[in-house]
Amino acid sequence: MCKREDDSNGVDCIECGIAGEENGIWKCYKYNCTIAEAAKIHKDACPYFIKRIFEDGEPLTPQQHLLMSEQELSSRHMKGPV
Repeated sequence: MCKREDDSNGVDCIECGIAGEENGIWKCYKYNCTIAEAAKIHKDACPYFIKRIFEDGEPLTPQQHLLMSEQELSSRHMKGPV
């Protein structure tokens, strides 16, 4: 299981777009680990956290969310002082 901390100011990992359910078990597709339903992590502890995005009433897949999150992170690294 992924290391998670209980944090009242945290976010639920299950609410992340990168999390998905397989055979009744929640999984993080970035870190390839299982997630407890009550697991919370501090907002700043996981740079890949992304809220679920819906298109035509259907959520994007965890893989699509992961791709979007990775692209956003890489674009942030490109911005900086010249």
